[in-house]
Amino acid sequence: SHRVAVHRRLGVAGAALAAAMVVAGTSVAIATAKRGAAPVGVTPLGFLAIPIFDMVVFSTLVATALAMRRDKETHKRLMLLAFISIVVAAVARLPGMLPRGPLAFFGAGYLFVVVAVAYDLVSRRRVHKAYLWGGAFLVASVPVRLVVSGTPAWRAFAEFITR
Repeated sequence: SHRVAVHRRLGVAGAALAAAMVVAGTSVAIATAKRGAAPVGVTPLGFLAIPIFDMVVFSTLVATALAMRRDKETHKRLMLLAFISIVVAAVARLPGMLPRGPLAFFGAGYLFVVVAVAYDLVSRRRVHKAYLWGGAFLVASVPVRLVVSGTPAWRAFAEFITR
């Protein structure tokens, strides 16, 4: 509705909320791993890589969106990608989804990216660069976190932060 002043004021609150979400999300992830909770077949310290990387990806996308706030097309797409990056946690909790494994719940969650790209193709006849780079960042984060979660370096780091 072209109410830029309102959006800017709300944006400050949104940025503070995003920062609080990263702090809370990281704290809860560490506390959960410390308690020994994890999906069946996964060690708590190995699983900790999933929410920690969620927070890294989310905060990176939000920070980049805030830095690019003067370019409204890039800003709004990066904010949408930031939301999509954390909605995967909710998708994983849908009935029957968690036992299917990370590729299933990340894949299902990232269908929102496919919808956003399709919208761009229909409305603009091309995909915005924010979806190309940000979407690639989201997708690339999945195998990275899965590989990293099984390394001795990750285990040492996870043990350190859960002490």
